Order: sequence, then C-alpha cells, then structure tokens
Amino acid sequence: MSDQIINHYANDYNESIRLTRDNAHMTEYLTTIRYFDKLFATQSHILDACAGAGIYSFYLAEQGHIVTAGDLVPHHIDQIKAHPNASKLADTAVCNVLDLSQFADNSFDVVLCMGALYHLWAPEERQKAVQECTRVCKPGGLVLLAYINKIAAVLENINDDVSNVDSLISVLECPDECMFVCLSPQEVEALAMSCGLKKRHNLTTDGIIYAVAAKLNAATDEDFQKYMQYHYSICEDPAIIGAGIHGLWIGQKPIAAKSPQ
Repeated sequence: MSDQIINHYANDYNESIRLTRDNAHMTEYLTTIRYFDKLFATQSHILDACAGAGIYSFYLAEQGHIVTAGDLVPHHIDQIKAHPNASKLADTAVCNVLDLSQFADNSFDVVLCMGALYHLWAPEERQKAVQECTRVCKPGGLVLLAYINKIAAVLENINDDVSNVDSLISVLECPDECMFVCLSPQEVEALAMSCGLKKRHNLTTDGIIYAVAAKLNAATDEDFQKYMQYHYSICEDPAIIGAGIHGLWIGQKPIAAKSPQ
C-alpha cells in the first residue's frame, strides 16, 4: 500500500492546492488552523507527521512554532524543501507514522497525523500509527488525528438516481477496491483512547460541503465568512460530525502520575 500511496500523490494528485482551490475546500483549512490557534501554546515543538506539501507546517512556522515537517511521500518533501519559506522549518524528513523511530520518546508538544488514517486499512496498522504519534508526543501534549467519515463518503459519491449504493458500500469495505479508508467518529475515538489519549475535541472540519459546495463557491467574501462563523458554531455537534467529510480528533497525552516517594 505504501508504494500505491507514494505513486498516487507523486503522479496522480496535486496535494499542494487541495485546501486552497476554492471556498468549499478552504472550509477544512480554516477550521483546522482555528483549532491550532486556540490550542497550541506559544513556540510549540510540532511534528507534522503527514505534512503533504506543507500547508499546515508553513502556517504553524509563520505563527512562531518550531516545526518538523515529515511525510511518507518523497515528492512532498521535495516540494517542502523547494518552498520559499522552507528555511522557517526546524527540519524536514521522509517518515512513516508506522515507524517514527528517528524521533525520540516525548520529543514534541504537538503531533499532527493529518492523513495516515486515510490509507491504513489494517486495524493493527492504525493502532501502530496512533501509538507512534503518542510515543513521540510529550506528556501533556496534543495528538491530532484527521480521518474521512464513512457516512459522508457515501453521501458525497452517490449517483443522482442512487443506483450505486451497493457498489459504494462495497468499495468502502474492501481495500482491494479503494486506497482510501473511511471511519466513523466513534471508531477514531475508540482507537485514540485505546492508545491512552484523552479526548479534547472531535469535530468535522468541513461539514457537508458535498451538499453546499457550489453555493459556497458562488458566495461573496462577506457571506462566506458568515457561513464559516455558523460552521464553527456547529462543527463539534454530534449531529453533524459523522456527516462531515473530514473529521479531526484532538487528544491529549496524559501526564504520568509521580511515583510515591
């Protein structure tokens, strides 16, 4: 699967423009950085372990954080290194969240896993990825897990005459048919908590953009900002989380209790 992922992002898909190409896609980006700004302490040491082309890494570095940008795809690391602001990053590295052994235990205040769960079909691999992200996070630090929602994947891709429901469900459940993995908010929460993380937030970063994308893209800047304020107010509502395409689970690594003297 790693080779398939690397080939997809190197040859078939331009990750560098995904989050900024229109208002609908900006919803995910704006919501995500809003939570960064609310939660991250000043000058946090951050591992962006699935950095893609670096959009979040560069934003966080601009805010004064000390950022290491890592990704499984060498093409993405090449893009990051070629970026005009590459010098603002503390480090870059080709890395795989299944094995972050190049980083010591308790190295980072924040660990971002903003893509690995999109592609890990095996439950044991998802477990290993979250365990590794938790291992390199400092006690009291934050681990952020992005995921794609099952329900939204069906609603987004269903035909107008709903004739493809069976095939959609089959693809979502079969790793041989699709390289993208869809999970429920409950599955991600159970996974994260099984790795010892304590829930801080579980939200949808983009909501039901498959239903409103055309309207958002036609909106004036003022009206789009009004929509975003509404989206921010409901993005943690359980009624909408599972219907949003992209989810974000934010957890905290517990501070170990002191040993008795």
